[in-house]
Amino acid sequence: MACSKFFSGDLPELLNEVIQYFHYDYKTLHSCILVNRLWCRLAIPLLWEDPFSIKLPKNHHFIEIYLHNLSDDDKTRLNEYVIHNNLFPNTNTFFNYPKFIQRLNTHNVYYSIKKWASTIEEEHSSYSPSQIPNFTKLIFKSLFLIFIKNEVNLHSFKVMVDYEEFEYFDAAVELILQNPNFVHNIKNLTLEFDEITDNVRKFLGFLSSNFSRKS
Repeated sequence: MACSKFFSGDLPELLNEVIQYFHYDYKTLHSCILVNRLWCRLAIPLLWEDPFSIKLPKNHHFIEIYLHNLSDDDKTRLNEYVIHNNLFPNTNTFFNYPKFIQRLNTHNVYYSIKKWASTIEEEHSSYSPSQIPNFTKLIFKSLFLIFIKNEVNLHSFKVMVDYEEFEYFDAAVELILQNPNFVHNIKNLTLEFDEITDNVRKFLGFLSSNFSRKS
């Protein structure tokens, strides 16, 4: 089958099948995007379908690439917390990266934002530690806003909220409640809450209603 595709000139389809073998080999996928445009176009979706869960190589600055999708007003709000010019550098992104996400784990999003915010604090003295909680909550909410606006096609959604993370969950849950299409195509759903709050009850009711309509 592979040989027939090669000799028939169907190289992109054949190459895609090859790259799929490296699905979770992120080091190899990073090498693939440097080969040429075709390799890059085929490998990028695999690297960006769940960037919050990638352990190695780990670089939390991918969050800044997502933030390029914010409106100018939202960027201005973020710059009230971080006063420097590198958070939104004047460079264009080559892909619509938020569109590629397929698996989302709220705990991993929370952890990635905290780690990224700590690097911002180290790199820029104008960033006050007292601003971290409000800044990170705004980033958490902004990322969900970006995913919702880009009409992502989530296959897996893990909502894992411990006591430290409830404020972050609360910041995003209203957006989700207002946009039922965000959970429309989910096939794997995991829910873990340290306690059942009013917002958790609203969220569970929302899920129950939406999944009932699908069945």
